[in-house]
Amino acid sequence: MEVVVSSISILILLAIAIPSILAMREKSRQATCQSRMAALTSAMLAYHERHAALPPAAKWNTSELQSLALHQSKRWDLFIGENWAVKLLDDLNRSDLATQFDSSMSVAAEQNNVVRSTRVSEFVCPADEFNTVENSFFYSPTKNSEIEFARGNFAINGGTHSFHTTEGSTSTPTGDHANLRVDAANREFAYWGNGIAGINQSFRLNDFTNGSANLVAFNEIRAGVSADDIRGSWALGHIAGSITWGHGVNGDDYGPNNLWARSDDIQGCATLHHTIGTEELSRLEMPCVSYLDENLNAGSRSRHAGGVNAAFLDGSVRFISNNIDPSLWHVIHSRETPGELLFKDFDAELQWAGSVVNAQHSKRTAPVEAELTNSIGMKFVAVPAGKFTMGVPDVGNSTDTPPEAPSHEVEITKSFLMAVTEVTEEQYRLIMGTETLSTNDETALAETNQLPIVDISWNDAVEFCRKLETLEAEKSVGRKYRLPTEAEWEYACRCGSSEPHRFSWTRNPNDNSGEAAGIQPALPLSAVAGFPPNVFGLHDMRGNAWEWCSDWFDRDYYGRSPTVDPSGPDRGYIKVVRGSDWVYVGEGCFINYPMLAPWKKSPFIGFRVVCE
Repeated sequence: MEVVVSSISILILLAIAIPSILAMREKSRQATCQSRMAALTSAMLAYHERHAALPPAAKWNTSELQSLALHQSKRWDLFIGENWAVKLLDDLNRSDLATQFDSSMSVAAEQNNVVRSTRVSEFVCPADEFNTVENSFFYSPTKNSEIEFARGNFAINGGTHSFHTTEGSTSTPTGDHANLRVDAANREFAYWGNGIAGINQSFRLNDFTNGSANLVAFNEIRAGVSADDIRGSWALGHIAGSITWGHGVNGDDYGPNNLWARSDDIQGCATLHHTIGTEELSRLEMPCVSYLDENLNAGSRSRHAGGVNAAFLDGSVRFISNNIDPSLWHVIHSRETPGELLFKDFDAELQWAGSVVNAQHSKRTAPVEAELTNSIGMKFVAVPAGKFTMGVPDVGNSTDTPPEAPSHEVEITKSFLMAVTEVTEEQYRLIMGTETLSTNDETALAETNQLPIVDISWNDAVEFCRKLETLEAEKSVGRKYRLPTEAEWEYACRCGSSEPHRFSWTRNPNDNSGEAAGIQPALPLSAVAGFPPNVFGLHDMRGNAWEWCSDWFDRDYYGRSPTVDPSGPDRGYIKVVRGSDWVYVGEGCFINYPMLAPWKKSPFIGFRVVCE
C-alpha cells in the first residue's frame, strides 16, 4: 500500500514539475537564441565599420548564365556566391571557416563544401528541433549531383515589400514593390526591396530614415522540415534560405508565423506537398505554395509559442507576437519608414495588435448644394445620402471572398460634395506652387495639364487640401477640403447600388468605358473626364488613376466597422487606395495591392477631394 501511495505521490510531483521544467528550458533556449541574434548584429556593425556599408544579402554572379533573369533561374548552383552569413564569419570569430571559403567560386562549388555543410552554432536557435546535423538541405541541380547545406535559424531582413518588381498599372497599382535591375550590356544584376540588404545591393546606415532602434536587421526563421525544404539554410544566399523577403501587407505572407496554406512561395514546394503531405505541412506550421516553383517570398517563423525573435540594428532583440498588426510589422522592416513615427515608446508600440473601431460618425450637418465650382475651377456634385452593401464581390471573379472582408451594410447619413474628377496636374501645381512644365508644344501642355496628378504621397494629397482651403476665396465662404473616406468612395463609385459589378480579367475590345480595375491589358493614364460619368456625375471612378482615401488600412476592418458613416480605423501605418467598386477586385491570394504607406508614391495613384 505504501508503494502505491509513493508512486502516486511521485506522479503528482512530476505532473507539477514538468510544466515548470519545460518553461525553464524554453526560457533558456529563448535566451540563447536572442544572444546569438544580438551577436549577429554586433558582427554586422563591425563589418560596416570596416567596409562603410552593410553586407549584401548575397552575391550573385552573372558570368555563368547567358540569361540575366537570375531570380527566376533554377540553376542557382551556378551563380550564388557568398551571402551575408559567410561574410560575417570573421566578425563572429569563426575564421576557421571563413578562411576555407573561396569567394571566387559559387557556394555550391566542391571547394566550399566544408563551409556550407557545417552546422554553425552561431546560426542556430536551439528551440528548432528540425535544425540538426541529420537534417541538412540537399539540392540536386542535375540528376547525378547532390549539394548539401547545413541549417540555420536566422535570416537577414530583405524587406516586407511585395515580391512584384514593377510599379503596377491602372489595372493593378502594386504597392511597396521590389526593385530589379538587369543590365545586359554590362552584365549586371541587382534585386532589392525595402529591407536592409538586397541581392548584389548593399546599404549604409545613413541610407536608413528610421534609425537603428526601429529597423529590423535579422529575422528568426525555421529550418526546413525535410531534406527537400530550402528554408533555413545558413550559407545559401537565396530567399527563404537565409533571407526573409516579401512578407508585409502587400503580400500573402504577412506577419510572423503566417499559417495560410499558400504563404511561403519557395522552390521545391510541390515536392514537399508530395513527400511530406499538405496536411502535415500545415500541422508543422510550415505551409508553402504547391503550384509555384520560385523563391518569391518567405517570412519569419519560429518554434517559440506565440511569436518570433527579431534583432534590430541597434543590437536589441525583441520577441514579437504573432498578433502584431501587419502594418506595424511591415514598417519596422522598411528602411524608408519616417523615424518620427516609431521613435517614441517603441516597445509599447510593438505591443499594438491593431486598430479599434472608430465609432465617430460624420459631423456634416449643413445641407450641400447640388453642384459647386470652386475658386480654381474644380467642379463638385452632391452625392446623396443613402444605404448600400459595401464589399460586394464582382460577378465573374472566381476568387473567394476573403473571410476578413465580409460584405456589410453601410449608411451614409448626409449628402456630400465630391469632385467630379481626380485632381489634375494643373490644379495641383497651382495650389502647391510647383513649376509649370516647360514645353513649346501648347497642345501637349494642355493635355498634360488635364492628366490626373500622380506620384504624390497621401501626405502630399492632405497638404493639397490644407493649402486649397487657405485660399482667401475659399476661406471667405468657409469651405473645407479633405480626402473621402473609403465608405464614401465606394458608395459614390457604386452610385449607392448594392448590385455586384460584372468583372472580367480581360478587356473587351469594344469597351469604351475606361474601366481599368483588375482588367488587362491596362489602359494608359488619360485626361480626366475623357470617359462618360457614372449616374452620380463622377468621372473615372473605375478607371484612370487609383485614388487615396482618408482611412487607415486594416484587413479586418470590414468585419467590425460601424454601420453608420464609418471613417476607418482609429490608427495605423498604411493608407487605403481605391479604384474599383469592390476593395478586393481580382484578389486571389490575400494580396490587396491597392494600399500604400502614406509617405510613399506611385505613378498610378492620385486623388480626388470632398468639399465641406
